[in-house]
Amino acid sequence: MAIKGKKGVFFTLIAVLVVSVLIIAFSSNENFTSKNRVPTISSRVKTSSNFVRNLEQSYIKASLQTSSHNALNSILLYIERNRNFLENEKELNDTFKEVLINGSIKGLKLYEGYGISLMNGNTFEYRLNRIEQASKNFFNLRTDFKKEDIEVDIFQTNDTGPWYIGINLTLEYSVDADVAYWNRTKTFTIFLDLRDFNDPLFLVNPTSPAHRKINATPFNSTEWNVDTLRIHANSGTYMYEPNASSYLFRFFNSTEFSECCGIESFVNETLCKKVEDKSYVDFCFWSDACDSGTMYGEKLYNITGITNETYPFKLDAYHVARYNVLNEAVNVTAWGSFS
Repeated sequence: MAIKGKKGVFFTLIAVLVVSVLIIAFSSNENFTSKNRVPTISSRVKTSSNFVRNLEQSYIKASLQTSSHNALNSILLYIERNRNFLENEKELNDTFKEVLINGSIKGLKLYEGYGISLMNGNTFEYRLNRIEQASKNFFNLRTDFKKEDIEVDIFQTNDTGPWYIGINLTLEYSVDADVAYWNRTKTFTIFLDLRDFNDPLFLVNPTSPAHRKINATPFNSTEWNVDTLRIHANSGTYMYEPNASSYLFRFFNSTEFSECCGIESFVNETLCKKVEDKSYVDFCFWSDACDSGTMYGEKLYNITGITNETYPFKLDAYHVARYNVLNEAVNVTAWGSFS
């Protein structure tokens, strides 16, 4: 869903920018002509410098935050409606950049091609155009963003951890005040909280898309037992797991481990379709990543207190130990022997 009040956010930021610059300009100790109170060259430079500082510290980053949020949600809607994952990490990064800047995928506007309207008036290019116009109208400054040369990288690292994603955007721009000129290339970094976003695995793999937000479990690694596992599985929360894939890897259905940022949840009773030959850890359930011959063990286990006729919950050996339910693990059964 789109961030609400995007126009209000834009005009509020512009208003703050205008007021802050004018205060500095007209509270300056510099001399003014007695007739027209025209700022001296020094005051003009100071005013313009303050504009550049506010541009970098507030508006560009706020615009990137809002546009990135809507871009990621737009990609999730695109995946849901196409019922297909992206191909790989490169396609994820390329797609995110195109949606963020232009509001399109493979050259086709999201609204026209897919009925996705989140980027209407929300693209980063649109916001840069507005700041260029505002700088001219309010300050008589010529601001020029090199939109065709923008570089974008979406990432998860130790800096983000498992519960955030980062966006790096490198932008070249210039500001011409006649009496002074700035030409800069700067990288802006923002972080998005994953609690605002759905899990791509659950949008594609079930028979019908399931909207599951990335909410971290309230339990830490010392609190696992059959009771906390049952709550965790039923509530659809996520746990950090270094032997699982990161949130971003889920966009292209990769099961590659992410030591910094791996997460996992469980397939609940509504979605399980009474499958009995899979571990119910989400990425295990919809792939062969945890099947026989992997590090997860050769057997599947029912868990007393969770497994029942309508919810044939199973765990592989690795996760039995991980969730501290060794005493409840029963009916050891070899992979592939279920009817």
